[in-house]
Amino acid sequence: MDAGEVRVKDFLESKGLAPERFTKQEIRAGKTPDFRVLLNGDLQFFCEVKSSQESRWLDEQLENAEAGQLVGGSRNDLIFNRLASDVHQAISQFDAVNGEWEVPNVLALVNHDEMCGFNDVLAVVTGNFYAENGAAHPIYRQFSHGRIREEKRRIDLFIWLDDYKPHRLLFSQTNEGHHAKLLAGFGLLQDDITQIDS
Repeated sequence: MDAGEVRVKDFLESKGLAPERFTKQEIRAGKTPDFRVLLNGDLQFFCEVKSSQESRWLDEQLENAEAGQLVGGSRNDLIFNRLASDVHQAISQFDAVNGEWEVPNVLALVNHDEMCGFNDVLAVVTGNFYAENGAAHPIYRQFSHGRIREEKRRIDLFIWLDDYKPHRLLFSQTNEGHHAKLLAGFGLLQDDITQIDS
């Protein structure tokens, strides 16, 4: 298990859940998410873990530059593409074991990038930038309405574990039964979660 998977395992266990790895035989047979998660022996959900590392793009350019050489330049922000790719890859892993979406799919994102935050997940999932006054501005639709437009709906919960800020949970609420099961599994009530206007 890598450090991100250990962190997610510890988080889930702190909630009274029992994450289990897939067997070597199951992994050899094809793609799988990282965990099947049980509560009192009953399957609650599948969980895939994706970890982000801090971008070293500029640091590497500086390390390899000649004295006085200008480095850097403009480029697309990789954070949104990386998060969209995480969703896309996770769905293929969920589909391998949960193709009919019979139990919830949970994507745990472990963040080590100081430039990336929970608002970036909101941007990729909803397509919106949320102003301080709560107003939603649809400026990230190329990500939310791109290749993950339908895929993101089959992720019932995003768990955000951050090196820099408290953890966050983002419930998609696209499947009522899965949503209720996740709330119960995490010991939450509907009133415990903040609704986001998307």
